[in-house]
Amino acid sequence: MDGDVHTPDHSKRAQTLHRTASKSRGVRLRVWNTNRDGTFIVTVLAVESLRGGWLQITVTCSDPSRVVRKPAVAGQFLDVVEFADVTALRSQSEYTSVEGLEALEALIGSPDRRLPVIVAAPLDDVPFDSWNALVDRWTTRTVGIAHVISLAPHAAQELASRHRLQAVLPGTLRTYPAGADLSDPLTAKTARWLSHRSLADDDRAVAKTIESFVRQHAASQPLSLPSAAREWSRAFDRIASGKLRAAVTPAPVSLSERRELFATRQRELSELRQAPALRRDEGAQTAPPPVPEVLTAPEAPIQEIEHLRRELTASQSALAASTQSLRTVQETLMLDGIDEESLLGLLELATRTVPDQSAIDTLLDTNDSLQTRIEGLEEDVLTERSDKIEARKALSRLEDDYGRARREIEYLRSKVAERNPEAAYSFTDQGAPQNPLGECPATWEMLADRRDLSDHGIILTASVKKIKDLETVDADGSALTAAWDALGTLAAYRNAVRAGTWDRDVHDFCESGPLGQFRVPPNKHSRGETGSTKQDNRYRKARLLPVPSSVEQSGMVHMWAHFKPYTWTSEKRLRIHYHDQVRSDGAIYVGHVGEHLPSASTTKLHR
Repeated sequence: MDGDVHTPDHSKRAQTLHRTASKSRGVRLRVWNTNRDGTFIVTVLAVESLRGGWLQITVTCSDPSRVVRKPAVAGQFLDVVEFADVTALRSQSEYTSVEGLEALEALIGSPDRRLPVIVAAPLDDVPFDSWNALVDRWTTRTVGIAHVISLAPHAAQELASRHRLQAVLPGTLRTYPAGADLSDPLTAKTARWLSHRSLADDDRAVAKTIESFVRQHAASQPLSLPSAAREWSRAFDRIASGKLRAAVTPAPVSLSERRELFATRQRELSELRQAPALRRDEGAQTAPPPVPEVLTAPEAPIQEIEHLRRELTASQSALAASTQSLRTVQETLMLDGIDEESLLGLLELATRTVPDQSAIDTLLDTNDSLQTRIEGLEEDVLTERSDKIEARKALSRLEDDYGRARREIEYLRSKVAERNPEAAYSFTDQGAPQNPLGECPATWEMLADRRDLSDHGIILTASVKKIKDLETVDADGSALTAAWDALGTLAAYRNAVRAGTWDRDVHDFCESGPLGQFRVPPNKHSRGETGSTKQDNRYRKARLLPVPSSVEQSGMVHMWAHFKPYTWTSEKRLRIHYHDQVRSDGAIYVGHVGEHLPSASTTKLHR
């Protein structure tokens, strides 16, 4: 049942809303708490469906400059509800032995992970139980919104031997952001430390520092809520807006309806008055009221008595007329009575200030318009955040590659200078290599109809309709250019393999192909899919794509390798899946050009 309660001073308020959609049921609890620091709003949104359920907790403050901490209710939920981010989230740090290292490595390296992982390694001379107690105190504010792992001494040593600079040192804590890879040297820079000196500080200061790490991660890599969560949240916002409109908009009641309500109320009052009489014995007779005996003094004149009787009759007639007039007024004004309480109530209704209904309607319409605008801006923000995250990752990678390339160039130049100083400094830039496919077509339809792609060994087996439909998504043609560069990379790779200058796969070609060959950066390509995607039959089937029967008798093969040329939004991304047959028949079969195929990362709702 929907409801709204509040304290007398309105400093605390709670609202519950319910909604049913198809075969799913949802409830939203929102609590407002106002104090000297502002108004804090905790929202709990829970949805149950046939496939399971999910729960979302958000906390906001009216003052955006204030830090909003994890609410106490979050820990209580974690104790009774199983939340998952690749693995289960806990309400306290989790102990890991050597046997659990593989699971930890899989968690850190999982592309589906959304929250940071905090790993603590103990000091050799500190009892492990004491160290765990410290870790629990330091991570009180962050456990549940981050994975907190406390390594056993032998597990910490084994992790360090496996991953060296990417591991965690004894007596330190390290935060691994989403997207980290323990085999990637870049992780040594992106995974932040808390050293011995920092951990020696006051426990509250350490907890605050760790919390800042998690908040910085949330700011730089904000969680993109699944579309279903956003849809439910917006639906409840619209329900709340509708209740607000109903509360301040008077319901029109016609005069006849008001009269019917008044008549019904009068009948009920009449029945209540008659109830005592009905309980009396039906045979009892009520004696008529005694007629007062008019005592006349012997000396009173008969004329005076007659005069008094006439005055009494006139008074009774006037009383009856006044009573009828009052009854008419009562019925016309539809009052339950003409006592003081009823009249004061009428006076209050007649004299209270009535707000301008047209102004109220304008405010409500403006509120609805702003709500719609906010929803659109939220989508834009998600797109910008996703692009920013991808750009930041690409920049970090490029900076690392650039630094390494500069060092390599300087080293090689010094070696060449030892033999031939003139050659060492005679380089002349001839410009970037050109796409072997030539100029990019003007539209997606033109790309789908390009027959000369087969001259470069690129065979399009993908749905032509899906390719042409991208025209409605790709407003400025940026994705088309990116897709053309990906196809050009395949053509350049094929040329290099057939020329005998390259003997590895497409991904290695993107990373370190022959000098002067056209190619996209390696972050725009993936060798395959995640384990969770490959293991799910639904996702495997989506990647079973068409090829000629000469390649595979069934006419279908799994195409795991793919390009990631462009991202429109966090949930709308361009993908190109292909099957490499260059070393067999000299061709590359492109089975999908379109939006991201369903996968564990795009369709899973985290509980």
